[in-house]
Amino acid sequence: MKNFLFSVFLVVLAAVSLPNGPATAQSAQTLLERRVFYQFDSAYANPKGVDKRLSERRFHGIILWVGKPKPGKPTILYLPGSGGNLAIRRGKFPWFLDKGYGVVAMSYPGMGGSNGLPSRKRIQNLANQLYKQLPEIVGDSPTILWGESLGTGVALEIATHKVGRQRPPLGIILQAPYTSLVELVAYKNPAMLPLFRSRSDLWPSRRTITKTKAPLFILHGGRDTTVPIAMGRTLFKLSPSPNKVFTTHPDASHKTIWRKDALAKMLKWIEALY
Repeated sequence: MKNFLFSVFLVVLAAVSLPNGPATAQSAQTLLERRVFYQFDSAYANPKGVDKRLSERRFHGIILWVGKPKPGKPTILYLPGSGGNLAIRRGKFPWFLDKGYGVVAMSYPGMGGSNGLPSRKRIQNLANQLYKQLPEIVGDSPTILWGESLGTGVALEIATHKVGRQRPPLGIILQAPYTSLVELVAYKNPAMLPLFRSRSDLWPSRRTITKTKAPLFILHGGRDTTVPIAMGRTLFKLSPSPNKVFTTHPDASHKTIWRKDALAKMLKWIEALY
């Protein structure tokens, strides 16, 4: 709640400080978007401190953590959530690498030493470009898109963008997905909804998911208070994929859905894809 109220204060301050005109509204909108949705830790972290099999690569100003796949194995394009940096997700990377999967993890602008300021447009453009150039980074390994929280919308946009249609992903994994960031605002703080009503571009996954039939795996905690499980269930129902799985645990939260029982189901699903 405090973060939302602070964001309102900032956007009002920006609106009265900048010259009148369309640029003012755009600047205020961008400022509000950054303050509300991108709670990144800008501190640099060395991937070798997480797993020696990971290396660092610069990509148009942002940092990637890269682990090459073993022959015949897919690569996970990992799109993180809105908090912290890649280092706080250190338990995930060894799990994939131990299975022989490649990993390319994207550190968004303003996260973990990456240059630039985050915005929906900047994050998505970089993600689309990264997906297109993945063969140059990890070879011809098939790609599984894996989005966590904020990254779920990014993953779905890749899958339905031209780059995803030209080279369809092997599958899509969504951890705690939302139907749209605007709907998430309505759920968390309805008083702020008028400030975002015009932002139809803020990852409308409710609409995007209907445009891909890629195999889909959703994991969502039953006690998730950050993104309600009802949103994950809605996306699952809307997906036209003939191969889709929804897994949950009644006691799991936004972060603790990464648990042995869910991982066992996910591993079985991934292994059946190739």
